[in-house]
Amino acid sequence: MVSLKTFSTLAVLATACIARPTSTVVFEKIDGPPAGWVKDTATVDKDASSITLKIHLVNQGMDAFHKRAMDVKYGNHLSHEAILAMIAPKQESTDLVTEWLESKLSSKDAEITAKGDYVTVQASVNTIEKLLHTEYSTFVRAGTNEKTLRTLEYSLPTFLTGHVDMVQPTTFFGLSQLRSTIKEHHEITEEEAEIDAVAAVPGCTGTRITPTCLANLYNFASATNQSVGLLGIAGFLEEYAIKTDFTTFLNSYAYFSNKAKSFTCATVNGGTCPTSPAGIEANLDVQYAGSISSNVPMTYYSTAGRGQWIGSGTNTNEPYIEFLNALIALPDSTLPNTLSISYGDDEATVPLSYATTACNLFSQLGARGVSILISSGDSGVGSSCKVNGKSSFTTAFPAACPWVTTVGGTTGNSPESAWTSGGGGFSEIFGRPSYQNDTVNTWLSTDTTHSSVTAYFNSSGRAYPDIAAQATNFIIVASGSATSVSGTSCSAPTTAGIFQLLNSARIASGKKGLGFLNPWLYGTASSGFTDITSGKIGGCSGVISGAGFSAVKGWDPATGLGTPNFGSLLTIAQATA
Repeated sequence: MVSLKTFSTLAVLATACIARPTSTVVFEKIDGPPAGWVKDTATVDKDASSITLKIHLVNQGMDAFHKRAMDVKYGNHLSHEAILAMIAPKQESTDLVTEWLESKLSSKDAEITAKGDYVTVQASVNTIEKLLHTEYSTFVRAGTNEKTLRTLEYSLPTFLTGHVDMVQPTTFFGLSQLRSTIKEHHEITEEEAEIDAVAAVPGCTGTRITPTCLANLYNFASATNQSVGLLGIAGFLEEYAIKTDFTTFLNSYAYFSNKAKSFTCATVNGGTCPTSPAGIEANLDVQYAGSISSNVPMTYYSTAGRGQWIGSGTNTNEPYIEFLNALIALPDSTLPNTLSISYGDDEATVPLSYATTACNLFSQLGARGVSILISSGDSGVGSSCKVNGKSSFTTAFPAACPWVTTVGGTTGNSPESAWTSGGGGFSEIFGRPSYQNDTVNTWLSTDTTHSSVTAYFNSSGRAYPDIAAQATNFIIVASGSATSVSGTSCSAPTTAGIFQLLNSARIASGKKGLGFLNPWLYGTASSGFTDITSGKIGGCSGVISGAGFSAVKGWDPATGLGTPNFGSLLTIAQATA
């Protein structure tokens, strides 16, 4: 980092003589901490403790970029440099922010870094409070020792309106894992096996899912064992993927002849790659995405930070935007073709400025050629189902971002049906994207099962999930032992592995990966999915009677377009320019 004294002299001279209004305006305000967080009585030495404040500058031409990104022909992706040229902030925005900081801070108060569309300020809590006309407090997550230092309201000078669109850490409390449901694994008895074997897909039983089951269920049993391309797995919240467990899993359950495969652990934002303890989520993600993607190289991105307050040290930023910025900056040669993410928050707990900034970063990744698969959530249409004091289905972020492919959950295999806890619904903050207009309008006008709950969801919002996959009774290896896991944390890495096979097949034939998938999925690829027409996602226990969405013919907000048929998708993918 550099001190204030190193800012461009020309920039300072150009702005120093301009008198700026001294008035401020409340830039962001939330009514209270998200559900589960309570204000703590602990005191903080605000002079000895510090904050790394990130100020995001408004990007130019984001609407034009989004149109370009939506129209990108598959394989003709944009470079990082081309994207930056389209969306770089105005120089005026950088100048105004640096002028403001110089007028309020001295070089001994703070260290400043200006890079790209961010200005970063490292300073004491006390200094940041004065800068933002706010007060930070300690909040604790109920039932845990997790603490964070956040504010519910802050202000900026009026002359920065239109130049700054996000300041964090302030009002966003950080990611909460879409936690898989851990069950004690038990061996299948002969009696259970006989019952399961009657109508089950070969390799599947009613009490456990393995890569062999998925290979037969989703028709990639005859897929070519690929070795080109790169698959990425996002890791947060001190979840660590363990290589010895990965080897044990491949030796016990791998379908392809890839038992010698391993993965690379890359650190982001100061993350680490220890050999223990085993993370259930991390092991699940690498074991299924890695085994399904055959011999394609795989990278696990261990990203530090969770918005947590660490003693009297530094108030850390949440990890999501840190991770996305790091990935976007990678050269083409090390950028993954496919990315699996199994984390998120209730959309209502994410400030609009943060959600918009993160979703814009997802759009940039897609335009660069990354296919992003994200879990839809494990609470159906919500638990508390109260939004701003009124009864409403609740949605998940980033599942509701229109620039990602969101994966819902199914269970059973003869046939599959919607998993009752699989997330689904309609965003309250992102409008419905054009690629799903016809499909969702058809559901709205023809489905009769949702007529009693129309008051509880935003029918004009981005609808999800886009697709679905198995979400229950996955066998994984953790600390050397087999364990059963359920959740859409299973669905995302499963589909990520399948789409990496598609991307690798294209690369092996001289084409590029598919990149942002959704326009393709809702268009020419829609016939490559098995429609799920039974089951229902639920939620809102005791709050909304009959809450949820049913799986019906065609797209629905329980299972999306359905589950993947790799053989059909491969034919379509290879025919796609």
